[in-house]
Amino acid sequence: MARELYRAHPVFARTMRSLDTVFGDAGLPGVLREIYREDRTAADPFDTLAYTHPAILMVELALVETLRAEGVRPGHVLGASLGEFAAAAAAGVLDVEDLARSIAEQVRLVDRHCPPGGMIAVLDDIRAYRTHGRNESLDQRLSGGLELAAVNFDQHFVLTGEPDRVARQEARLRADGRLCQRLPVTYAFHSRLMDVAAEPYRRALSGLRVRPPAVPFVSCAAGTTLDDLGVDHFWRMVREPIDFRKAVLHLEGQGRELLYLDLGPSATMANFATRNFAPESRSKALALVDPFAREGQSLERLREVARRPRHPAPGKPAHRGERMKAIIFPGQGSQSRGMGADLFPRFPELVAGADEILGYSVAELCREDPDRRLDSTEFTQPALYTVSALSYLDRVRGGWHGAHFFAGHSLGEYTALFAAGAFDFLTGLRLVMERGRLMGRVRDGGMAAVIGLDEEEIRTVLTESGLTDVDVANYNSPDQLILSGAKERVHGARDAFLRAGARNFLPLRVSGAFHSRFMEPARGEFEEFLAGTAFGPLTVPVIANVTGREHVPDGLRHALAEQLVRPVRWEQGIRHLLERGVTDFQETGPGTVLTRLVDRIRQTPAPQPPPAATTTARATGPTRTGPAHTGTGRADSGQRPDGGTPQARGLGSEAFRTAYGTRYAYACGSMYRGIASEDLVIRAARAGLLAFFGSGGLERARIASAVDRITAELGPGAPFGVNLVHNPTLPAVEDDTVDLLLSRGIRTVEASAFMKVTRALVHYRLSGLTKGPDGEVRITHRLIAKVSRPEVAESFLSPPPQRLVGLLEQEGLVTAEQAALATQVPMADDLCVEADSGGHTDRGNLLVLLPAMQRLRDRITGGFSYPDRVRVGAAGGIGTPEAAAAAFLLGADFVLTGSINQCTVEADMSDLAKDMLQQIDVQDTDYAPAGDMFELGAQVQVLKRGVFFPARARKLHELYRRHASLEEIDPETRALIEQRYFRRPLADVWRETREFFAERDPEEVEKAERNPKHRMALVFRWYFGHSQRAAMAGSADSRVDFQVHCGPALGAFNQWVKGTRLEDWRARHVDEIGVRLMEATARHLHDAHGAEARR
Repeated sequence: MARELYRAHPVFARTMRSLDTVFGDAGLPGVLREIYREDRTAADPFDTLAYTHPAILMVELALVETLRAEGVRPGHVLGASLGEFAAAAAAGVLDVEDLARSIAEQVRLVDRHCPPGGMIAVLDDIRAYRTHGRNESLDQRLSGGLELAAVNFDQHFVLTGEPDRVARQEARLRADGRLCQRLPVTYAFHSRLMDVAAEPYRRALSGLRVRPPAVPFVSCAAGTTLDDLGVDHFWRMVREPIDFRKAVLHLEGQGRELLYLDLGPSATMANFATRNFAPESRSKALALVDPFAREGQSLERLREVARRPRHPAPGKPAHRGERMKAIIFPGQGSQSRGMGADLFPRFPELVAGADEILGYSVAELCREDPDRRLDSTEFTQPALYTVSALSYLDRVRGGWHGAHFFAGHSLGEYTALFAAGAFDFLTGLRLVMERGRLMGRVRDGGMAAVIGLDEEEIRTVLTESGLTDVDVANYNSPDQLILSGAKERVHGARDAFLRAGARNFLPLRVSGAFHSRFMEPARGEFEEFLAGTAFGPLTVPVIANVTGREHVPDGLRHALAEQLVRPVRWEQGIRHLLERGVTDFQETGPGTVLTRLVDRIRQTPAPQPPPAATTTARATGPTRTGPAHTGTGRADSGQRPDGGTPQARGLGSEAFRTAYGTRYAYACGSMYRGIASEDLVIRAARAGLLAFFGSGGLERARIASAVDRITAELGPGAPFGVNLVHNPTLPAVEDDTVDLLLSRGIRTVEASAFMKVTRALVHYRLSGLTKGPDGEVRITHRLIAKVSRPEVAESFLSPPPQRLVGLLEQEGLVTAEQAALATQVPMADDLCVEADSGGHTDRGNLLVLLPAMQRLRDRITGGFSYPDRVRVGAAGGIGTPEAAAAAFLLGADFVLTGSINQCTVEADMSDLAKDMLQQIDVQDTDYAPAGDMFELGAQVQVLKRGVFFPARARKLHELYRRHASLEEIDPETRALIEQRYFRRPLADVWRETREFFAERDPEEVEKAERNPKHRMALVFRWYFGHSQRAAMAGSADSRVDFQVHCGPALGAFNQWVKGTRLEDWRARHVDEIGVRLMEATARHLHDAHGAEARR
């Protein structure tokens, strides 16, 4: 328990020793010696009340004192169960001596009077266990006769009662596939089993001195703020159920941005608090102590909190009549000799620290620039950051009142992050010093400003002039964009842009191709440097350059690294702030460049998005395969990818193209872990093709960053969506993803691997329902469901389940109108029938599946008055014009491709893996056990040529089936898999695996320790994760172990393009593949029709 802080922080250690004495004087045994035994580990049992109760309280109260010593004072205190006693002491309600006596008496009386009991945490929807929806009592049949002890968030609650009932309920829940975990307690707290101790404990508490709280006291027993606590309240803390969810929602309902500091020893409450935040909440939660964190992290987190700026009301919402304010910081180009001259004398300590880090006088550089280095990148960036940061601090010192947002242009983003508390001044200086050094090392680059053309016009000039190696680096204002690339290429583009109507073309005085692909070497090194930097939570939202939206939690490192190679979306960021209600932009730092840009953005109307595609009750017309067209099926026919014939555009369903705003009835399916990348989605959507970002297996912050970038680059109404993968083990992940997609306004979702309709899917679907002026239902959240089994397809063809609709309405997540409209719409707009595809597969045959699903569609939907016909498309095996033509002849409304897009420039797969994929034929794939469903024996289709993965994966699964533990495997076989498969001892693999799950899912570790076969499964699954990571990273040493999900469609595609320029994957682009495939399909159908007519 907080061993690291005990060793490293004197205030924490001193307070722990003092409290140990106080609890000892109250009659409890000494705790310090027990919890800080050198041989104690986080996995050791620790459930004796005489130790656990005082130990938890000591850690929490010692952290309170440590924070106070660091200058941090709580604005509220909130405790759960035993933690409410600590909150009472922190708020001055009890002194520590009275606290110790009351806890010692509680331990004595519970041990003496109360029967044994147990508690079990359940990860499930609490509403399903209520007797009548809103009723607070539990359904005894579902709860196994146990009582409700706590509700932490909607999907996490605690049951309490007799040990045998707890054991039976645990077995029942596990048999039903529901996640639960026995808690390390031996009594049934918060239950009727405590009642026998009620009277003696009340008598013991009668002499307690209770004072009014010195800071607002939020009680989990009451679910609200209490101004006065009677003695009896301390019995309620022990006996009554606690409602942490209600207490957090009470605080969140005040509309303030709060930082919840978890002072407990297990880091659970921060996670619980986060799960109760609404999507629009800016509150954050942080655990100071984490038993499974790396060494030094607790101290880092403590210091992060201590150095957070505490200006007046940072980040607060504007009050009525108050102007929303954004502080903006300039970037490179705003520097001038003499800048900051009046600031340096006011901050001598910071200037001295900067000089020590830089190795030269920053004041001399800025004031005099004796060596003419101020315009050199490696000197400009630290100098400009220093002056802008000191300008900001000078305003704060002068009584300035806080901002609602911060933003900075390029380098200025670092000043904005400093102002928002992401890091301290000197840490920021080290970052920009390294950034400047790496960027300055990339020579022979150039940049130029193009004045008078918009983005579309500039991209047209770049394409038509063959300047595909020149990037757009800055979107500064509607008529000012900055180009970046090789110096001679950028400067040589002048005449082309002037001929196209540009008012001016101004080369910039820079030596590097900033914010372009030429900075990729610097990005890689800078990302490594960022990995060693600790970032604190932001006290005020900061606009990210790469997205034009607020930075997302845990996404800072990624965004700052990407900023080197991605354009600065200044115009999009300013328009976003204007939409948020900002009226006052205050530039802080040298110059007024940004102020002028803001004025120009304000004076120019925002681009109008195309009308949102909504589904109405109007008829959509029959499916068509398109009229005849002469031509050949050759892959490289010379047809430009931005062209397209009416015949190809007429294939499939017109309603599909209208609904999604596409040129073709064609979609690029998602590929896991972002292989279907942002670049892939953006390029496809710009060509009028529907594409889905592959969110499966990614953290929320990574998905948010991708969505923000895609929406920023494409604008509203573009044909793209995001994949939502079913997560039966952790349904909360689905809910989190849907909350994120709703908060970002995502209109289209591809639902994959669902075996049934879930709460998250219904939430997404219903949130987009409205009633039009004509009384017809409007659907603005579109859903494409990938299916391969009729029973799953039937659930998506039916209306949302009423049970889930009712739950969502009770929670306030959907309106009464949306709930009523739910009966009028199917769950999905489109079914995508998935045949034998790459990755997880049921090995279905499209010729069998597609007609069966079409008949099922007609039968199921015939019983409903849906506004539109559910469309049925085809996927799996679509890699050539002949395959796509077969699908359309079978009546497919659209086709969806996957494997062929993995071998394109835009796919986020390693070059080495793409080199291998480019060579495969139709016979070069195989089936192997799936790592995520290893124990069940589920299969994935993968690359076979040039790798041993399929054979090795089958061998591991065979060993798993034949043996009960790793120890049963014979020495010869064990040596083989250690040396050739894992390349390390299995004990080392288990150690790494154990650390991974201890941080993310401790229950898996506990289960593996009890069950040797489960431990064997986790060790073998490590190989599957390693093989995927190796393939995506292109690790040549692990080439034979590459796991690449792929179907034979790619082999067929390789045959089709052989002998053309598309034979090399480096010439394959996702948009061109889609367009050429559809055009060639139309030609093939025409040729086949003509040949049939001539027979």
